Amino acid sequence: MLIRVAAAQVALGRGSYNKALEGAKRLIEQAAKMSCQIVCLPEHWLLEYREEGYDAFHELAKTARDQHIFVITGANYVRVNPTNPSELRIRCTLIGPDGSFVGHQDKIHLFRGEKDVAFPGEVFEVLTTPLGKIGITICYDNVFPEAARSLALKGADLLFVPSRIVSEGTDPWILYLRTRALENRIPVVAPNVFHPPHYVGGSVIIDLNSRNRGGVVTPKVVASAGAGEALITADVDVDRARELRKERLADRRSGAYVQLDS
Repeated sequence: MLIRVAAAQVALGRGSYNKALEGAKRLIEQAAKMSCQIVCLPEHWLLEYREEGYDAFHELAKTARDQHIFVITGANYVRVNPTNPSELRIRCTLIGPDGSFVGHQDKIHLFRGEKDVAFPGEVFEVLTTPLGKIGITICYDNVFPEAARSLALKGADLLFVPSRIVSEGTDPWILYLRTRALENRIPVVAPNVFHPPHYVGGSVIIDLNSRNRGGVVTPKVVASAGAGEALITADVDVDRARELRKERLADRRSGAYVQLDS
């Protein structure tokens, strides 16, 4: 089954929360017009408007419903405890095409200053949809191979990696993404933000190429963004990836692996 996915490369520095939100909604609307079934926003695209941005979910849910598309909200600071406004998480939410809440993933591995203001998530979950099972790793989470592997073992069919990557980190970020796609046999959708010179975009969608001589599987960048605000789309083959993943994971000999954290 082919699924048309989209990564929204959101431009920062719009000058107000309302303008930032309108920019994200336009990209969602564009994805729907291009017959995409699911679109993902990047990490911390509302960072500059954090105090105003806690309720962006409701606006994005309305857009998802109006455009009849799954929306992954990226990842932003969210108040999770009404009785304790200071309790923040970096949360990515999946919204259904009817505007409903499907599920969420909290960032597990907080990066640098995030540790001073937010609480980490505790578990990687797969979110079940008619498109397949969705896994999410948020930016720094993707550095740790156990994150994507745990989602693959739980049956994830697609991996979304909303990120906020600085220009100097773009090349290693792409390498991590390609590696996660290859070692887990899973398509990867990874949007980044754009605000030069610090953030230069480079959002990618990665699928698997298994038609090489000898049946060698390679990760293939099937869509990529250059400079500027952009929406990239691609049709990814989740059924073929599922077959490849089943074959590869069946060869694991987990009993031989050192359980350092036990």
